Amino acid sequence: MKALEELCGIGRLMSVPQKVLHSHGDPKFPTYSSVLGDLNAIALLSGNNFGNKMEISGAGGDVDDEMARTKCIAETLERYCSCVYDERQFIIASPRELGNEALDLRNIPMCSELELDHPRCPIRRPPLYNEKIRWVRGISLTNKRLVWIPAIMVYLFIPYKSDAERFWLPISTGCATHVSYEKALINGILEVIERDAIALTWLHQLPLPKLQFNENITEEVQRYSQKNEQFFYANNYYFNATTDLGIPTIYSVQRTKHNKQLANMVMCTTELNPEVALTKIMREGASCRAALQNKQPPAKEVDEFINVFDGATYMGLPERSQAFDFLVESAETSEYSVMKNLETGSDQLDLQFLIKHLESRGHEVFAVDLSTDESERAGMKAVRVIIPTLQPLSFSHRARFLGTKRLYEAVEKMGYGLRTEAQITTYPQPFA
Repeated sequence: MKALEELCGIGRLMSVPQKVLHSHGDPKFPTYSSVLGDLNAIALLSGNNFGNKMEISGAGGDVDDEMARTKCIAETLERYCSCVYDERQFIIASPRELGNEALDLRNIPMCSELELDHPRCPIRRPPLYNEKIRWVRGISLTNKRLVWIPAIMVYLFIPYKSDAERFWLPISTGCATHVSYEKALINGILEVIERDAIALTWLHQLPLPKLQFNENITEEVQRYSQKNEQFFYANNYYFNATTDLGIPTIYSVQRTKHNKQLANMVMCTTELNPEVALTKIMREGASCRAALQNKQPPAKEVDEFINVFDGATYMGLPERSQAFDFLVESAETSEYSVMKNLETGSDQLDLQFLIKHLESRGHEVFAVDLSTDESERAGMKAVRVIIPTLQPLSFSHRARFLGTKRLYEAVEKMGYGLRTEAQITTYPQPFA
């Protein structure tokens, strides 16, 4: 897209996308990366990360060079939009003052009492009804009403203004950018569902069924699998990670025993069309490997893990390969062909389906418009989707939101029996 390309270059929003060099033997999916630089240089955003740098990048990969480049620019733009806010957008009020006009904080994910009592836990309980925090306007897509949503749950690089706001860890889950609100909202919703599945799978060490592929896979899947098969020294395992929500989700484990730094890597994706999920997990696995391969494991204790790459690089080491045996050695199998294509052929109908489908299972969908002047000029819409009753993905080992009802109720519905906090894995989250 020409309008997206105009965002790149000297003096513009981001750098010109650069092609990422893959290691010898890795899948050769064209992958591009672009950087925004330090956002502290923007007066409006300066100081939004407690005075630390706000260096953000984006990446994109595909079988097609041009599409990989476009995806890279779009992701970098998404990262930018998720950081841009003006305090004048916010109101400062207590949950009691806003009443039903605000997101009910009793329904959001929470840390358990054991987590909150730990000295390394970086967050606290949700604010009491008389404690004031910042709120930003959003919308309930489920009930079609305007809602005040905690700003700390919407933006990245937003420092806490009071102890009452220290109940959430900013993360990119649910942020999406696309050519229309419908497409962006669909992608945002699917990512929240994906992250829920990632958390449930890893925290409970669920022995997901391995996907079995018949010979009737489409030419499109073959285009991607041929690229993946070039990765001749890796073992790829794919699993049906579809939760009780029923939206096609695939989880993967990639093992490269010879690799002394990245012997284990996981990926996950959720899509209405399982074929899109399968091809996406292949290409994103290649770009993720390129990003992780040259990062060193953190030189700190697991209790201090909070960065997106901490757990992935730590668990990627060969000596931790046994931690993935619950998946790799799973005896359960599932035919790929049983995963139903839920696409309707219309973005509007797909969005309506997702909202109604989630509502039927007790989940309300909220959204905030993150579009900026730059995204609008490029013909792109940016959104943040929040589904507070789903389990969040957390990179903080001491704030995994283990007090959330969903974490235990969902796996029981999925047939894995009654689980307790005492059974949660001690291994840090390997997804990045």
